[in-house]
Formats: sequence, C-alpha cells, structure tokens
Amino acid sequence: MSVIEKLSKLDRRYVFLAVAIAVSLPMFFPLGLPVEVTAPVKQLYDVIEELPERSVVLISIDYDPSGAPELQPATLAILRHCFKRNLRVLVLGMWAPGVPLGMKALDEVAVKEFNKKYGVDYVNFGYRPGGAIFLVNLGRDVHDVCRTDVYGTPVDELPMMRDVHSAKDIALVVTMSMGVPGSDQWIFYYQARYRGKLATAQTAIGAPRYYPYLQTGQLVGLIGGMKGAAEYERLVKTRGFASIGMDSQSAAHMLIIGLVVLGNFIFWMEKRKK
Repeated sequence: MSVIEKLSKLDRRYVFLAVAIAVSLPMFFPLGLPVEVTAPVKQLYDVIEELPERSVVLISIDYDPSGAPELQPATLAILRHCFKRNLRVLVLGMWAPGVPLGMKALDEVAVKEFNKKYGVDYVNFGYRPGGAIFLVNLGRDVHDVCRTDVYGTPVDELPMMRDVHSAKDIALVVTMSMGVPGSDQWIFYYQARYRGKLATAQTAIGAPRYYPYLQTGQLVGLIGGMKGAAEYERLVKTRGFASIGMDSQSAAHMLIIGLVVLGNFIFWMEKRKK
C-alpha cells in the first residue's frame, strides 16, 4: 500500500489526538505569537490612560463561568491597568454566578499583585438584581441601590464611597457581558440617560453587534472575545491566559489548515491515479 493510500485510510482518532496535542502544548510551552492590537481595544486602553488618578472605574461582571474563558482574562487585564494607574475600582454585577468570579479577580490582582486596600482603593457590591430599573437608579443615587457591599458593610462606612454618589462621580463603566442583562441594558438605561463613558467586553460571538455603538460614540471601547483580551494583555504588558489561549487556538488552526490541504492533496492524487 502506498503512502497516499495509507493516509487516505488513516484512523480519524489520530487526527483528534493531533488536535489535542496542538491545543495542549502551547499551554505548557508558549509560542509567543504576535498579537495585533485593534482600534476598539486601543480606544479603551487610551481612555483609561487619560483618566486622572483616583478616578472611579465601575466594572460590571455580567457573565457566568461558561463565559469566563473569554471574559475573565479581560477583567484581570483591565483591573491591572486600573490599579497600575492608581484608579479606584467599583465592582458589581447583574449576574449572580459572576460574584465569585469578580471576587477571584479582585483577590488575584488587587490583593496579591498591587496590595490595594479594600474600601479605600476598591469596593465590591456583588450581585445586584433589577436589570434596567437598577441601572436607572444607580446613575441617580449609588447609595440608594447599593446600601451594603458584598460583605454586608454599610456603604457609608466605606471611605471610597464618600465622594461617589451618582453617575457623574463615575469616570468610566466597563461591562463584561455575555447576555441579558448586560451591555444592552447599560447602553439603553445608563449611558443614554446619564451620558457617562461606557465600554464593553464581549464573547467573540456577541462582539460584532456592538460595533455600531462605537461609531455612534455610545461605547468608547470594545474588547471582543479571547483575542481582544490578549490584545489588552499586550497593551498592559502582561502575558495571561488569553495570550496563552491564542497560542493554542492558532496552533490548532494551523494544524486544521494543514489537514485540509493534505486531504485535498490526497483526493487529487487518488483521482489522478484512477
């Protein structure tokens, strides 16, 4: 049997094994492939760069564990940028499963990396139900809808919140969103009413529908999927899960392209032989 015939009858399990290896190896031995930064990601980076020190950035954790592979790296990268710039961070979310993800991100970045002080440099209000009604009231009076933080501490006892009362005291909102409630509600019921700066991070499948909001100025930046998170990691000069994940994804894509070319070559050779 010729080599071409052997390849044409190759057990598909070997293909699955090759894909598994292509995905796994870069996680242990990063390829360091270059990541080109796109304009929507750079716009968000520039907005945060231009904020005065001690400005307040609100990060809304509007995703659950199924969206974490794409959105958690973006959350970590933005937190690193904010604390590096000595900004204050307010975290909350309209998805209950996002609470532990937000707490994990803050523990990893605020506590372990930057040694920030809770209540002074950052505050976590946890899960906030209500969707559109919550956002309308949040912009009007933060203390009215967030009376205690995630640990049950009254908002008036948190030093950071003494000068944060409404939308005009929040320099930027970044919603890390994968569904409803999420970016749509932030755009329609918060940004449209209070005209504050708003940006979003989306899963790859959800990002395309938010580009028109960039053109209208309703969004000041957009991070799309793991690729967008890897771009932001590059901007803040860290190599996190998104950058490693893009190496794995790129390796798998190159393998699949090679297999498609090989399959077509085998088909052509067999047809030629006949």
